[in-house]
Amino acid sequence: MDLSILIQTIITSLASVIVALIGAGYFKRYSDRQKETLSKSKLMEQIRKDEIVHLALRDLRRKYNCDRIYIWQFHNGGNFYTSSPMQKTSVTYERCSDGLERKSEKFQNTIISTITSYIKGAINYEMFYYDIKDMPDIAIRSVCQSYGTQSHAGAPIYDDKEHLVGILSLDWVFSEIPEEFLTEEQFNSHMINELSKEAKYLTNYI
Repeated sequence: MDLSILIQTIITSLASVIVALIGAGYFKRYSDRQKETLSKSKLMEQIRKDEIVHLALRDLRRKYNCDRIYIWQFHNGGNFYTSSPMQKTSVTYERCSDGLERKSEKFQNTIISTITSYIKGAINYEMFYYDIKDMPDIAIRSVCQSYGTQSHAGAPIYDDKEHLVGILSLDWVFSEIPEEFLTEEQFNSHMINELSKEAKYLTNYI
């Protein structure tokens, strides 16, 4: 058989097989299986990271003897009619003492403009209140008190590019603040120096 005829016959046969496979949906099923595998892989990786964050929050809650520890994360919650992004924040991780109402159940898709003073205070490392009554923003103080908060600390969470991605918050409701923070000065000094380091550890996982 002539070589060119043989090559043409092989090409024609391969083309027929490929067309048959396409007709049978083989490549689509293969693609779907690949997507499913990738989706499962991403989901398992997210679950692993979530577990690390929850364990870290558990350890921090024990270390500081606080009653509630939680993370705010920023996100684009849609768009205004002007097409500009609608910046929002949600409580995505939380650990509480038994019997406390969870903030994560209520604080979802909160428009950032309603808590700008809180965010600004956290960014400036000023969101440390040994006595919540000293918090100047009446609206935010009122919300904190409605959850029984007596003392509060909040530190910014930055990614490796120094973008603000969240806020780590701690509430003391009925538990005693550890002895090393018996004065407001000790409380503020430690939180400014140490809590920001704790928050930085979380950047790899949220």
